[in-house]
Amino acid sequence: MLTKPKILVVEDEIIVAVNLGQKLKKLGYDLVGITSSGEEAIQKAEENHPDLVLMDINIEGNLDGIQTAEVLRNRFQTPVIYLTAYADENTLNRAKRTQPLGYIVKPFESDQLRSSIEVALYKNEVEFKNRKSEESLKSTLNKIESGIITTDENGLVVFCNPAAEQITGLNFSECIGQPLSKILKIKDNLGNQRQIPISELLGQNNNVSWDGLVVISALGKKIPVSINTSPILNTEEKATGFITVLRTEDSDDPGQSYLKEIHHRIKNNLTIISSILSMNANHLKDQESVDIFKESQHRIHAVALLHEVLYENHDLSSISFDLYVRKLTDLLFEVYKVDRSKFKLTLDIQECRIPSETGMNCALIINELLTNSFKHGFVSRENGEILVRFFKNDGNFILEVQDDGVGLPAQAIRNRNPHSLGLSLVDSFVKLLHGKLELENSSGCLARLSFPVKKQ
Repeated sequence: MLTKPKILVVEDEIIVAVNLGQKLKKLGYDLVGITSSGEEAIQKAEENHPDLVLMDINIEGNLDGIQTAEVLRNRFQTPVIYLTAYADENTLNRAKRTQPLGYIVKPFESDQLRSSIEVALYKNEVEFKNRKSEESLKSTLNKIESGIITTDENGLVVFCNPAAEQITGLNFSECIGQPLSKILKIKDNLGNQRQIPISELLGQNNNVSWDGLVVISALGKKIPVSINTSPILNTEEKATGFITVLRTEDSDDPGQSYLKEIHHRIKNNLTIISSILSMNANHLKDQESVDIFKESQHRIHAVALLHEVLYENHDLSSISFDLYVRKLTDLLFEVYKVDRSKFKLTLDIQECRIPSETGMNCALIINELLTNSFKHGFVSRENGEILVRFFKNDGNFILEVQDDGVGLPAQAIRNRNPHSLGLSLVDSFVKLLHGKLELENSSGCLARLSFPVKKQ
């Protein structure tokens, strides 16, 4: 049996709202609620997860229909059809910015109502599949070792993957909207400046390939690359953009290659140590000892992950910390078997490069704090939220890890419980960073670390 589409009605004229609700039920839809204010609509949407909201544009209250629709789309990706008897041009322009799936003019007939709803539900399903496809493609591109940069038909950057960030020395936010020629400084083997001829490729179906080039990164690094740029064609075989692939070539610096090989071997050796711990844990009888072995494995994983990131990097002295934290948290969610549909992770990491040693100490602190959240903060809980923030402020870096769990015991906050290996390790890493750590219970546990920026 097919599930009935769930519809929420937001209308402050009670007679209109009740009449609309009755029509929806007769048409076979699941009416999950009728509300008269924006605040109540947001609450209902969070509780019932409607497939569609029928929203009066001119509802009274702190939030009008357009503001409410914007919240619903941003927070829950809930699609909206506007209900209106009249709207001026300014209101309609505001409404368009919330990307509604349609408008129904009052008074409305059942046939008009059904057709508008069915078209909106179909459009939303298509958009959802397209978003999933785009997310899947983006995820795949982010894992590719080659640098990938896509531009629109004017040569303005619309996407770059982590490998491209490392090659250019620029973060994603610094690249978006910039001309490709501005972020990709290229020289040939004679030292001549080169540019990818975007304008010449428009209207052509062929690509351009160069070998033996050097990219000069924003950090001043010279990175040997080969480059291939191809047009992205629409169904009419017209170029709507371009994709540029950057493949790094072996560096002439033997010392750099030697260091990368060392990082690779260290990572492999750490993996072997982790495997030995895992095998030994299988012979232990009591659960407490097994947990200790597993936590040690996770610490080793965090260090091994750093060497993996460095091995893939072109600058071994520093790392892209936002990339490192994303990989680390993905790893922790995987090893602790945390259901990401029930436990929400928010990463608010300022895009920056920090010294490798600093990055490892911060990552080990995050590892211990998230381990504490997973093991103790969400006891008997089926859902929860975790926030990890990292930013620069007045010559200091600030790292915050917060959950909405049960919080830490007061004694642990006052005394940094010496019997807790995790908190003892955190204190040790804080000292290595010459930092200060504050712990507090604030709707859960909040750990705030402040430490001075170290010049690279």
